[in-house]
Amino acid sequence: MSTTHCDPSPQCGAVLYCGEACLQTDWKRCPDDVSHQFWCPRLAAFMERAGELATLPFTYTAEVTSETFNKEAFLASRGLTRGYWMQLSMLISGPGTPRHPRGSMPSLSLLLRGDPYQLLQGDGPALMPPVPPDPPRGLFGSWQDYYTWRGLSFDSPMAVLLTYPLTVYYVITHLVPQSFPELNIQNKQSLKIHVVEAGKEFDLVMVFWELLVLLPHVALELQFVGDGLPPESDQQHFTLQRDGPEVPVRSGSGVSARLNSGTKEKGGRRDLHIKVSARPYHLLQGPKPDLVIGYNSGFGLKDTWLSLLPRLQSLRVPAFFTESSEYGCVMDDQTMAVATGGGTSPPQPNPFRSPFRLRAADNCMPWYCNAFIFHLVYKPPQGGAARPAPGPAPPAPTPAAPPAPARRRRGEKKPGRGSRRRS
Repeated sequence: MSTTHCDPSPQCGAVLYCGEACLQTDWKRCPDDVSHQFWCPRLAAFMERAGELATLPFTYTAEVTSETFNKEAFLASRGLTRGYWMQLSMLISGPGTPRHPRGSMPSLSLLLRGDPYQLLQGDGPALMPPVPPDPPRGLFGSWQDYYTWRGLSFDSPMAVLLTYPLTVYYVITHLVPQSFPELNIQNKQSLKIHVVEAGKEFDLVMVFWELLVLLPHVALELQFVGDGLPPESDQQHFTLQRDGPEVPVRSGSGVSARLNSGTKEKGGRRDLHIKVSARPYHLLQGPKPDLVIGYNSGFGLKDTWLSLLPRLQSLRVPAFFTESSEYGCVMDDQTMAVATGGGTSPPQPNPFRSPFRLRAADNCMPWYCNAFIFHLVYKPPQGGAARPAPGPAPPAPTPAAPPAPARRRRGEKKPGRGSRRRS
């Protein structure tokens, strides 16, 4: 549906309609809980978060959070037409840009040239400054604090890519200690993390190298899991190490290289071990992880979630997910209730969300990659008491999906299962 001849609902301003007759039909739709009359006040509340989500410290904030934001024009104007930036747009690769089919060992041939940030570069000068010589003295809770310490200009668009590792960092350093203090996660010397229903975040895998910079005393294992990953990537693995001024890369096939990290390290070895399992999560074998992460999850957009969520219920590990809108969080809570009898915690804005606003075809709601974060609230075992979620209890689920806004924007990873973008 084109937005050229559509107008937003006069009450909530969220859903676009081609005319009064269309609005009236949707307003009275049966059953009641899928009608626009039912959803209108809820959508109005979601719209009120638009200003908060657009409050970011970047020089380009006004442009990229506008409802008319043109992502391709923005990237092209800054020469961001190669490397990982090609994952964000429909632009044609810049001249001389190597092509790496999705699922090949994540750009290992480029890593061998010696720069872990090469795929984050554009046509101009280096976008990532050298790693600071000393590790962070405190915890970062905003893009402003992180950019300042990292030496990044607030004109740099790197937040669009770094939203993935910084979200993991925020979960580890802020959300798990708040919601699961008994795990004492900040004192662990190693962490095993499963990234479920992985897609674009695996295509951007080298951005997770930044976790070695932010958590220099933790050995991390990230296992990307999902049947959307190419079969040829199954069981592949490689390790990044920071032993000193260089970073060696070892792949499962025995290929290795040393990458210059731009600084001299203090202390012992730091590892980031990457594994890939191209299969549904409920079929994954192996040790239980310390933490589960999912990006822009969309529980209702793919049937495998109905097997994945019960698997997590049985493991009972902390599982945190992002969504691109509050509407998506409501849908995820309903799906969790149907799949397991559990629920989700109240969503909260992610301070490390992407600054790029995503455009939808049939609504004006503010969508951002990794905009909100919540964790799963598991159904208590029989005879046990429920573990309370932080904050107020999640809203009671309704059995049916709502009207037009359900066409949420996702990326090319799952064609035909929704219109929401993952970015």
